[in-house]
Amino acid sequence: MTKLQNRVLTGVFLAMIFGCAGGSLLKRDISFSEKENRILAQMPELNLKDILSGTFEKNYETYLSDQFFWRDGWIGVKTEAERAEGKTEINGVYFAKDGYLIEKHSGSFDTDTAKNNITYLCNFLQSQEQKVGTGHVKAMIVPNAVEILKDKLPAYAVAEEEGAYLNEIRTQIPEDLLFDAEPVLDAHKEEPIYYKTDHHWKTLAARYVYEAWAESIDLPIVPLSEYREKTLTTDFHGTIDAKVNIDVPGDSIESYQPVTEIPYTLTYNHSEERASLYDTSYLEGRDKYAVFFGGNQPLIEAKTEAKTDRKLLIIKDSYANCFLSFAMQDFSQIDIVDLRYFNENLGDYMKDKDYTDICVLYNAAGFAEDTSVAKLALATDQQ
Repeated sequence: MTKLQNRVLTGVFLAMIFGCAGGSLLKRDISFSEKENRILAQMPELNLKDILSGTFEKNYETYLSDQFFWRDGWIGVKTEAERAEGKTEINGVYFAKDGYLIEKHSGSFDTDTAKNNITYLCNFLQSQEQKVGTGHVKAMIVPNAVEILKDKLPAYAVAEEEGAYLNEIRTQIPEDLLFDAEPVLDAHKEEPIYYKTDHHWKTLAARYVYEAWAESIDLPIVPLSEYREKTLTTDFHGTIDAKVNIDVPGDSIESYQPVTEIPYTLTYNHSEERASLYDTSYLEGRDKYAVFFGGNQPLIEAKTEAKTDRKLLIIKDSYANCFLSFAMQDFSQIDIVDLRYFNENLGDYMKDKDYTDICVLYNAAGFAEDTSVAKLALATDQQ
């Protein structure tokens, strides 16, 4: 290599280093990443206590990572370079068969939070069964794509952690309190039941599981033949796509809407009323999955004109959002609680509600990682 070439390479390298550093200093911090659908770290407060404890340094490192100049672009460049080297797993995402991006979820299932959440859940279910009755209180911890779509994973992929965690749940929670969605999903794994760019299951998967769950609790339901499928978008790029940030085809989002819809009203957080669970304004932005209920809410209370006395409490993460589109036709009342955002005392809220059915619905990785599951103890202790 000539001296001129060395100088050119050195100049390019220095320009990139100082350019990125300067760009990071000059650009305005971003509070929310629409692509990743999460809040980004902000500049931590500088104080002696945090410096001495190491907290400031740790938070500052996270801040630099989140606010780095042209961050999304660098993620894409890194992904393309590693794929050119033949890598099939990048940033915790497997590049699987048929265009699927499947999250690995490594490290999610062997933490104290993951273990404690099973105990919180088991205690809650047992306490509620005494009040609601046998057969009407169920937990549904839904397997992620990494468990159901194992056949699509790259050769030598290591993805046994979730399966082991689900088995631990089956061991600790009595059979009559657990609805196992895995056999239902496994029977339909050749169908498009998971998004290719996002961590959620698709509405079709939720329907298959809804039907089986309804049968397990003796709930008469509107048959699928009385619904019409509607494609809401064909350009959905989800949270897994954001982790690798390369150009991949978008997913479609479907809804199943009843031919004869039973009217219902939704009350959000004791205040705002809406007449539909679909907020189509989100189809214009990146977070298109928020078309269901306008995204995650602390509390939604639904009243329907269904001719039934069945009343449902569902404690959930976002996997339940498309699942609940079917429940609107089969219950007279549905109270929907997302513990991640719900700051009321759950036990106080549940008092005098006269629920006939209770369901706790999470995806497996989300359940294992969610520290707010501890709030179930508030309702357990007050029984």
